[in-house]
Amino acid sequence: MVKQAVFAPHYDFFIEKTQKRNVYNMDFFHMHKKYEIYYLLEGSRKYFIDDSIYLVNAGNLVLIDADAVHKTANIGDAPHSRIVLNFSKSFIEDFSTQLKELHLTSIFETKFTVLPLSFKYKLIIENILNRLVEVGSENPENNKVLLALLLSELLMMIKEYITELEQKEYQSHQIVNNKVDKILKYISQHYSEELTLTSIAEKFYISPFYLSKIFKKSTNLSIVEYINSLRIRQAKELLEHSSFKIADIAEKVGFSSSSHFSRTFKLVTGLSPQQYKKYYSTK
Repeated sequence: MVKQAVFAPHYDFFIEKTQKRNVYNMDFFHMHKKYEIYYLLEGSRKYFIDDSIYLVNAGNLVLIDADAVHKTANIGDAPHSRIVLNFSKSFIEDFSTQLKELHLTSIFETKFTVLPLSFKYKLIIENILNRLVEVGSENPENNKVLLALLLSELLMMIKEYITELEQKEYQSHQIVNNKVDKILKYISQHYSEELTLTSIAEKFYISPFYLSKIFKKSTNLSIVEYINSLRIRQAKELLEHSSFKIADIAEKVGFSSSSHFSRTFKLVTGLSPQQYKKYYSTK
């Protein structure tokens, strides 16, 4: 139920609070047309977002733009607990003209991705998030107005805090690895081409084994996972905004077969390419 709610486009709002006592890594990249707010209550995590890797500690808030490729991974074997919230732009903007004019989703368009909350904002934001969890777990369909109000308050507080960070010239906690950083950027520019572990390794004058090792160590992901996630993101754009056939889209984004494309697309988005195209063709 949770996976369906997070991935499927039919839900305009979703929130979940969980505690993981065992080592937990997300099995694959995913993306969705929702904005995401991730708040770490306990522990430390690595968060992979598009072509960057961030260190996230307890008390940090993570802002993930719609359609950003993302995945979390453990650091060591420590437990962690978090709150994750997804919402569509329409959930806020359709609720109130005044809220739409505030352009609250602009917080996802800044350079700030991981926010270490000050004591003041930590108390305020944790309180709002816990209230959202409480209301959202009761009956979200019957509590849309209250959820929209609470979410609006949360976004306004985050926007206010970002203004403070801008004045202090704060930089997000990005994990820097020059070699991996260059590899990520290379793949993001060439994902629609025929890429293999060997061809990428040759490009950077390293062995396929070493490439696989440093990429996995830095991102907790495989090269193939990252390539496929970028291909799926481009496929989503084509499914939404073009009249290309599924097979043509699969070829354009770099998949060797339509069947492989369909399997991977459903794994990442929760919908088949046909279901996804049908849903967005009605929008």
